[in-house]
Amino acid sequence: MAKEWKSSLDEAAEKFLRRGITRLGLSITDQQFELFLTYLQELKRWNRRANLVGFRTDEALVRHGILESLSLLNAVRLRPDLRLIDIGSGAGLPGIPLKIAAPDLTITLVEGTRKKASFLRQAVRLLQFSRISVLHTRAELLLRDPVHRGAYDLVTARAVARLPAVVTLCAPFLKPGGHLLLPVGPQWPREAETLRRPDLKIEGVMPTSGDRNLLVMVKADSVSRETLVPARRGRFT
Repeated sequence: MAKEWKSSLDEAAEKFLRRGITRLGLSITDQQFELFLTYLQELKRWNRRANLVGFRTDEALVRHGILESLSLLNAVRLRPDLRLIDIGSGAGLPGIPLKIAAPDLTITLVEGTRKKASFLRQAVRLLQFSRISVLHTRAELLLRDPVHRGAYDLVTARAVARLPAVVTLCAPFLKPGGHLLLPVGPQWPREAETLRRPDLKIEGVMPTSGDRNLLVMVKADSVSRETLVPARRGRFT
């Protein structure tokens, strides 16, 4: 019988998380670090019955879940009024780690699966977040609402479809000058060749703490470079 995955994070993974946050150049308080641990414990507890993530070790969850999510913060210059929407949020990646590390962000988590949306609501309650909402709906339906269409500075989606389909789904949520932040695999250059989007420009590609890169695109018309900063590179071991 397979060994049960414990709810609490093992000590080695906890140290790996601290080290990874430091290597990303992020400064967090002890209280924020405790929020990461609380979130991970709740995620692992729910994962037993809701299959929220496919990671089966604590290190994989930290590396590919938390640290890869936090890598997105190295692509933007934060300010208090930024609004982010996380399409197909699933287990809250990257939205919840981003909210813990950057509490001034206003975040909308969009999830079409009921069990996953229920987990997101529970996590938001448990972590006592403000300025974050969970919408149990599909992004295609949400785009019909003018409150959300063209309303966000930052849009992200993690592994919801191939690149052209993700871009088509996510771009309408962006304000002019807003940034689309997409973790992508090694096949992204080939997929990007099929993009025909004069309203979007690829600003750059930067490494994440996982095995993927982060593709940064900006929406045209009065494009502002204020939020974009040069990519930083580093090794994660």
